Amino acid sequence: MNRRDFLIQSLMAGISTVALHNLPMQAQPAYKVYNSAKTWKSDNSFLKGLNAPVFEEIDISKLKVSGTIPPELEGMYVRNGPNPMFKPKTYNYPIEGDGMLHGIYFNKGKVSYKNRWIQTRGLAYEIFSGQELPELKFKNYANTNIIAHAGKLLALYEIGLPYQITEDLETLGEWNFNGQIEQSMTAHPKLDNATGELHFYRYSFFNAPYLHYYVADANGKIIRESPIEIPRPTMFHDMAITNNYAIFFDCPFVFNLSNAKNNKAPFDWKPEQGTTIILVDRHNADRKPIYLKTDAFWTWHFMNAFEQDKNLIVDFIPYENIDIGSNWESVLSNSSTFKRLTIDLETQEISYETLDDRYVEFPIINQRYLGQAYQFGYTSYYDTQLASRKKVPNLLPSIIQYDVVNKTNKVHQFKPGCYGGEVAFIPHPNKKSELDGYVVTFVYDENKNTSDVLIIDPANFEAEPLATIHLPVRVPSGFHGNWISTTQG
Repeated sequence: MNRRDFLIQSLMAGISTVALHNLPMQAQPAYKVYNSAKTWKSDNSFLKGLNAPVFEEIDISKLKVSGTIPPELEGMYVRNGPNPMFKPKTYNYPIEGDGMLHGIYFNKGKVSYKNRWIQTRGLAYEIFSGQELPELKFKNYANTNIIAHAGKLLALYEIGLPYQITEDLETLGEWNFNGQIEQSMTAHPKLDNATGELHFYRYSFFNAPYLHYYVADANGKIIRESPIEIPRPTMFHDMAITNNYAIFFDCPFVFNLSNAKNNKAPFDWKPEQGTTIILVDRHNADRKPIYLKTDAFWTWHFMNAFEQDKNLIVDFIPYENIDIGSNWESVLSNSSTFKRLTIDLETQEISYETLDDRYVEFPIINQRYLGQAYQFGYTSYYDTQLASRKKVPNLLPSIIQYDVVNKTNKVHQFKPGCYGGEVAFIPHPNKKSELDGYVVTFVYDENKNTSDVLIIDPANFEAEPLATIHLPVRVPSGFHGNWISTTQG
């Protein structure tokens, strides 16, 4: 098996949802059989070095800090990512791997750390068996993102229902919005700060319509479910919103059932079909979506979108094609850019502008500006030459701050041998400008085989961090995280 099984994982959404739904749900105490696992090693490049899992849940109450922790930081920065408990016979990064949360807690100037596996039903059954269970290969790993909404912390995945998490990172179980959603939601919902609404979706490979758009109000009540017609099942990893639209990119990453049945790559890249931009009216569920055809591209993540002067503007990370091979060479053969797509809402004409031609990913902004005109965004930079020399698929030695208004950028370079991932923006609780806050991220130091947490001043982005929180342990590379303030918890 190879990286194609990452996509078999997604196509099995319907099957795994039904299969695991029929397994009895275990009471919470049964999950906590133990908080450590038998150690193992692998030669898989996605399971060694900075990607290797850790095998123990730990709590560290006193962390060494260089610099000064900003006194207004009260809450936790928590990040999700894959951390398989049992050695897998095959491994298909990034979809597989039991989710593990890593939390940095800020409390009156003191900083602590803890990590916890997300105790999904699939992992619970494997714990009881003491090994990986092949029949649960397509389980909901809950390993991609974590958000706060309606007083709940939710760990999210590409398929399957969210898992509700406590502030101490303990797993409470699946959350289906009080029975209001079925099957799944994806890992990249969008929170409208003005209304408190959560916008999200699910996609299917089996039953038309293949795409469904949802809105939950600030109290977690589903107030909208809209099916969106698309001609064939494809993969959707992210969405965007503006004041008036929910935005989806239907890229030609097309599901092939015949290939899947024969254990071949379940997706075909069909660039001749082009990409379709879908604009869904946020305020009128009866209005049909707008479908706009453009040249083919694939995207994992959006930076932001907004409306301005009768134009709809989308900043995102496109790929001209996508290679799904399960090895570091295939991963590094992909290449992205940072682009701006502009749609004239009167003529529906589409234009593009390249904002950066470097290989970047994990775009984020100050979330107060989600769906609004903004000036500053952030990405992580892939050094493919260094990664090729080291034969490691995901070395990110720097982060980039973009001024999308003045079309300039600044680079914060990590120290030699240090590699990061996605950053999060922590807005200042009492100040309102876009740069009022802090950029925070986990950074792995291969020289010490431990990790740090950097707190960077976005107004002085190239300077040394305001504070470096030193962990005596390593945090494996991961995916998405967020700042959860004390008032959100």
